Amino acid sequence: MSTKEFIKDQVEKFSSSLTPEQFTELSMMENSLIILEVPLKDYTLTDIARIVESNNTHITALNTIPISGGEHLLVSLKLDIDDVTVLLRSFERFNYNIVYYFMKEGEVTDTQKKRLDELIYYLEM
Repeated sequence: MSTKEFIKDQVEKFSSSLTPEQFTELSMMENSLIILEVPLKDYTLTDIARIVESNNTHITALNTIPISGGEHLLVSLKLDIDDVTVLLRSFERFNYNIVYYFMKEGEVTDTQKKRLDELIYYLEM
């Protein structure tokens, strides 16, 4: 894709509004996705980015869509990690409403199984 085509594609995406169906399709494209519901008066991208980056994660794409007559925003964060559990806890700690999250299967389950096996081993000693 040339630079000109990329710019044209981005302008078309910017000028057209996302439908709710397009918004939910974002979960199929990246490693993980978190969708937050944020009151418009409380929305600051710098706070959200600070929380994400303080957990050694990077935002690969961000989209917003207004809901509730413009009083709230749905903020979609595509992230470069597979396991978002730590990041979810951070958002909860800062009182963000997590509407939806998607992460690749296997990472959390394997980690939990390994920790459970270690606990059982410890208890059997």
